[in-house]
Amino acid sequence: MIWCVEDDASIRDIEVYALRSTGFEACGFADGAAFWQALQREEQPELVVLDVMLPGEDGFSILKKLRAAPSLRRLPIIMITAKSS
Repeated sequence: MIWCVEDDASIRDIEVYALRSTGFEACGFADGAAFWQALQREEQPELVVLDVMLPGEDGFSILKKLRAAPSLRRLPIIMITAKSS
């Protein structure tokens, strides 16, 4: 399962659609809070596609917490951003 954390609904929908149309299981989350809630109640994903600019907790903060947690430290993360620098 691949989880996409992206606040822009149209981008999130495209990411999830592209992954599902190529045979992957995928689901999307609009912010860090929804992502953390899902981690508490569901199995760990195999990959996270993580937006840098999110409302509330940003992607870098989420990444830092994931790397600090022993059970999530080795979880593959792809960071995405619309920023140019």
